[in-house]
Amino acid sequence: MAGPEPGPLPWRRLLWVAAAGLAVAGVLLALQFVRLAHNHLGSDPTAPFFVGTAWHLDEELAARGIRATVTSGNGYDGQWFLGLANDPLLRGHLAAGFDMPRYRARRPLFAMAGWLLSAGRPAAVPVALLAVELLAVAAGCAAAGRVAAAHGRSRWWGLGFVAVPGVAVGVMFGTAEPLGLALAAVGLSLALDRRFAAAGLAMAGAGLTKETYLGFGAAAAIWLLARPVGGVRGVRERLRPAVTVLAPGVALLASWWWYVARMLPASTRDAGLEALSPPLVGWAHTLARTARGGYVADAPVGALGPAALVAMFALLVAAVLLTLRARTLMDWTGLLMGCYGLMIAGTLLDRFLSATRALAPCVLGAGLALLAARPVVPVVSAVPMESAEGTCRVHDPG
Repeated sequence: MAGPEPGPLPWRRLLWVAAAGLAVAGVLLALQFVRLAHNHLGSDPTAPFFVGTAWHLDEELAARGIRATVTSGNGYDGQWFLGLANDPLLRGHLAAGFDMPRYRARRPLFAMAGWLLSAGRPAAVPVALLAVELLAVAAGCAAAGRVAAAHGRSRWWGLGFVAVPGVAVGVMFGTAEPLGLALAAVGLSLALDRRFAAAGLAMAGAGLTKETYLGFGAAAAIWLLARPVGGVRGVRERLRPAVTVLAPGVALLASWWWYVARMLPASTRDAGLEALSPPLVGWAHTLARTARGGYVADAPVGALGPAALVAMFALLVAAVLLTLRARTLMDWTGLLMGCYGLMIAGTLLDRFLSATRALAPCVLGAGLALLAARPVVPVVSAVPMESAEGTCRVHDPG
C-alpha cells in the first residue's frame, strides 16, 4: 500500500446526495407502477413483486391477510422476499412451497428489514419492503459519495450508485440488491475510516442480504493483510483488523445457513455454482449472440439491454486491468469483484434482469475502483495526523 488513504467526509455532508438518490429511486418505482397499471398488471403495493400462480404463494399470503396481485406462471424473484417477510424466522413453513426453499431463505436480511419496518403487520409488509428499497438507495448513494470524496472526487459521484443497473432493477422488481450493495458501500467507507468493527458489521449485513456480497469484506481483509507492516507485531496489526472485517459475516452467514438447513427440507433443484463458468466463457457466448443481433432482453428495454451488457463487460475488463497491481482498498475491491463478474455463466447473462442483478456488486466494485484510480492530491485540514495509519480529512471539491 502506497500510503494512508484520505478519510471520507462526515455523513452530514452527504445528506443532499442521499436525498437526490432517494428521489431518483422514487421516480424509478413510480415508473414501474405506471407500467404495471398500463399493462393491467395491478397497481397495489404487491404488484412490483410479481407473485406467480405456479407456487400458490398468493394463497399463502391471502391466508395471512395479504391480497396480492397475481401474474400467471412463475412470477419473479421479488415474490420470495415478500413471502419471507411474512415468515422471517421460517417457523410458519411458508418458504417450504418456494421453488428453491433453502436457496431463497439463505438471503434473509431484506425480508427481515421489511418485517421490522412493518412492525410484523402482514398488510404493511409490501409497503415496508418498498420503503426499504428507497432508503437503501439513499444510504448507498451517500456511502458511495463518501468513498468518492475520500479519493478527491466530488461527493456527487455517489449518485452513480443508483445508476448501477442491478440497483435499478432491484428497486423496480422488489429484490435485495439495493440493500445489499448499500451495506457493502457503507462497509467500504467505514473501512477507509479505520472503523473496522463497524465495517465488519456492515459487511456481515451485506452477506446476509446476498452471500456473494461477502466479496467486499474479503477485499477489505486482503487489503489489510497486504499492508507492509513488518515483524511479529506487524503480523498482529494486519491480522486483527482483517479478521474483524471479514469474520462476522462468515460466522453469521454460516450460522444462518445451518438454521435454514434445520428448518427447511432440501429440494431437488437449487442454484449456486452453476451460475459461474470459466473466466470469459459465459461472456464470449453472450457477446457473440449480441453481435449477431440475437440477444433479446427479458424486459421492455429494447436496444438498451444489449448495450448495457456490453458496457458492463467493458467496465469489468477495465477495472481488472487497472487493478492487477492492487494496493488500495478500492484496487482490491475492483480486482476481486471484476474477476467474479467475468466468471458469470452465459445461461445467466442471457436473462437480462437476472444478469444485471448478478453483476450488480461487480459493477459497483469496478466503478469505485475506476473512480478512485486517478491520483488526486487532497486538500488536507489543519488537524495533524498522529501516525501513518491515522486519518486525514479532505475538503470535497463537489
